[in-house]
Amino acid sequence: MNRRRLSTAALAYIAGVSAAAVVVAIALGRGSGPGTLVGSFVILTGLGMLAHAFPIQGFRHQAYQVTLPFIVTAAALFSATQLIGFVVLIHLAEQVRTRRRLYIQWFNLCNYFLSAAMAAIFYHRAVALLPEGAIGQVAAAMAAGCTLIAVNRILLAGALWLARGLSPAASGLWLPQLLAADLIMAWMAGPMLVLTLEAGPWMVLVTAGPLLLARTALSVLVPRRQQRSRQARARAA
Repeated sequence: MNRRRLSTAALAYIAGVSAAAVVVAIALGRGSGPGTLVGSFVILTGLGMLAHAFPIQGFRHQAYQVTLPFIVTAAALFSATQLIGFVVLIHLAEQVRTRRRLYIQWFNLCNYFLSAAMAAIFYHRAVALLPEGAIGQVAAAMAAGCTLIAVNRILLAGALWLARGLSPAASGLWLPQLLAADLIMAWMAGPMLVLTLEAGPWMVLVTAGPLLLARTALSVLVPRRQQRSRQARARAA
């Protein structure tokens, strides 16, 4: 697909998501706290860049990364400025390796920022309502992770529908296997956040280990779906 073939509706949708990202960034910045220390920002952002730079090519033009726990942790700890910088940097790292069309990468950046911003809002609201301590932090992180997954996929579903003509059902975004993988990563975000708060940012290196297994699982699940799609097309030919 080339940029000239994007429909007016698709262009309007991308413009709307971009405008929403700008408005949310301004609103989040006005009520944002001081954020985390520079060392924590560097470690989390560096690991997030590494995770995001190696996507698994997915079903129907999608890409899957194991960045979700880093995004949830960043949403919980970072100021608005730090969160914006985090999202921009992880997408720059991906762009260096994948060379996506710029309008696609721009939409992805705005999508992830809106998703991360909503996750941050849900996390801080949940922390205020839940009991103090590790259990409350873990539950709030999981709520933030589920929020991030939902917002990200809803926004992406709209883009795929308008730009590529793929309905939400046909897009593969709601496949149970892939949703399960995302929910497992959202579950991992809780321990990652709590250990980071308790023992410092270097604990992220320990808690990020299982993400290697999650990436392996995704690399197995996604090609199976692609193979089935190729087999179906072959039978229909």
